[in-house]
Amino acid sequence: MKKQAVYSKNLEGFFNTKSVAVIGASANPSKIGYQILNNVIAGGFEGAIYPINPKDDEILGKKSYKSVSDVPGDIDLAVITIPAPFVVATMEECAKKKVKNVAIITSGFAEVGNHADEEKIKKIADENKMAFIGPNILGFLYTPLKLNASFGPQDILSGKIAFVSQSGALAIALMGWTVMESIGLGSLVSLGNKADVDEKDLIEHFNNDDNIDVVLIYMEGLKDGRKFLNTEIKKPVIVLKVGRSQRGAKAAASHTGSLAGADGIFDAAFKQMGALRASSFTDAFGWARAFALPLPQGEETIVITNGGGIGVSTTDACEEAGIQLLEDVAWTEEKFRKTMPDFGSTKNPIDITGGAGVEGYRKAIRISLEEDKIHCVIVLYCETAVTDPLDIAKAVAEEYRTVERNKPIVAAFVGGERSRSALHFLSQNNIPAYDSVDQAVSALKILHTWKDICNRPKDVPGQEKAPQEVVDMINKIKKEGRSLLLEHEAREIMEKCGVPTPKWAFARTVEEAIEKAEGMYPLAMKIASPDIIHKTDVGGVALNISDAEEIRVKFNSMMTNIPKLAPNAQLLGVNMIQMTKGIECIIGMSIDPQFGPVVMFGLGGVFVELMKDVSFRVVPFGKIEAERLIASIKGQKVLNGFRGMKAHKESIIQTLCSVQKLAPLVKEIDINPLISNDEGSFAVDARIIV
Repeated sequence: MKKQAVYSKNLEGFFNTKSVAVIGASANPSKIGYQILNNVIAGGFEGAIYPINPKDDEILGKKSYKSVSDVPGDIDLAVITIPAPFVVATMEECAKKKVKNVAIITSGFAEVGNHADEEKIKKIADENKMAFIGPNILGFLYTPLKLNASFGPQDILSGKIAFVSQSGALAIALMGWTVMESIGLGSLVSLGNKADVDEKDLIEHFNNDDNIDVVLIYMEGLKDGRKFLNTEIKKPVIVLKVGRSQRGAKAAASHTGSLAGADGIFDAAFKQMGALRASSFTDAFGWARAFALPLPQGEETIVITNGGGIGVSTTDACEEAGIQLLEDVAWTEEKFRKTMPDFGSTKNPIDITGGAGVEGYRKAIRISLEEDKIHCVIVLYCETAVTDPLDIAKAVAEEYRTVERNKPIVAAFVGGERSRSALHFLSQNNIPAYDSVDQAVSALKILHTWKDICNRPKDVPGQEKAPQEVVDMINKIKKEGRSLLLEHEAREIMEKCGVPTPKWAFARTVEEAIEKAEGMYPLAMKIASPDIIHKTDVGGVALNISDAEEIRVKFNSMMTNIPKLAPNAQLLGVNMIQMTKGIECIIGMSIDPQFGPVVMFGLGGVFVELMKDVSFRVVPFGKIEAERLIASIKGQKVLNGFRGMKAHKESIIQTLCSVQKLAPLVKEIDINPLISNDEGSFAVDARIIV
């Protein structure tokens, strides 16, 4: 049935089981133990079924046993439905019976504050090399085995989608919905508290399961973000992660911290690992259905329609999604004219009109599938009185089966109940069909996206650490009881880690400032003080200084006037930085509670303040991922050329890689601005919190 799996946990007892014990099985239809046992039996599971209940000799026609230890044969899988106070002892009994896989349906653990018992269960499992799902779950099903070990609906359609849900209630609802929409499932797994088996374990199992084409995950959160980030992905993984709002994000002392909402980090992690993030259940299941198709071998797409309006709507959707429509008017005229009445249009979208009927669709689809010049096909149908949508659907399915071509085809049928029946027919025949053009185009787009992910070069994170002298500097600052580095300290550390900086100097006296400023003009001068955060407010910033005399005047002015406005501030001297022009960017690093150190990149200045056009990546990452990070911001056009200036991407990449060396040592970093021009990129100002 399957290839031998290689993964972090042995889950064979869930997906290749020969025997199931339902602990807490009941003859009472109102009990979950009854519902699960009934589903296992009614689903047609062909292995051994052992009800476990000390009070009954037989349940639902099956011999019942007082405990798992009384079962004469081996037990591959135990499903626990008894009350929480008895679960720990039952897990110990399962361990003695050498049961390797357990599904704990029972609630009443960490979700209600009972962490102690949940930890005991985990300890028993670890010591006995057991793997368990839950607790607090709906159960799970695996249609290739006809195994429905859940208290959800019974008549689940068979398919090749694995649906993994953190919510049991939602999983129940969607099980029924998939039946209504004729969407087949290969597996459904309710994760509950995720005390043991989690998303990573299941993805890596399904990587090697020939019965599964795609994994769809409903996620509310992660216990270990870095573990999930290291998941090996071989098949498409679609994640619907809820909780996009910023309400849960804590404000921090820097731009990086305040912009690093939890959702932005999850988004970055999914992109980094190659997972596909959906924003709705409609998209998630629409995309999942698309992976029944082969991946596109090229970009050229043909649209077949019986109505001009829906064709134009699809053209708009394709352009917005970046899907390329075939544009060769002479060629499409030659190939498709015979499929339609004289008043039809052969200009893509191919409008065969309502008068073409079933045969017109059949001919147009056959041409689209046979011609190598066409790589993708979108079939549209607006319901009319003269044709039955089901007849059109049958023609589409027959042609797709008959013409063996390795290309994807998606459909959108718009109409009433008859069109809905046609959509279900197509879905049952592994042709993704939708009731809107947007969904059909989105499904085709996701195939292109996954193909790009499969073909993208592998990123190689750097292994360099911060120089020892940087480690020593930071340790010295910590011993002094300080958390915020002074500007010249931050700039020195940046420079030693490989971050390009403008010419700069720190001076304690006016004469030292004049001496060190040689070759730096024009420059900016800023007061150096551990007690002054907003330097401009006290006259502590001077710009465009052009000579030594101006340094003398500005320096003396600062040292005279600032003590009047900030009498308790310690004045250490001044920082001088060579002024440079270019595109303002911002680079930062902060600590995310789920994923650890993350790096941010975006446009600086008004862009970061107003538009918050920033993206993130989880540390560590290399030059290839840094380049993807740069390309992911909306203001990409600004970097490629703005007001005669163009960003120096190589040095931006160098900076993104260099700041990672500080990940184990600091809490937050802000390089704002990083000025980038034709000559390079320069960290003009840096703020570091240790």
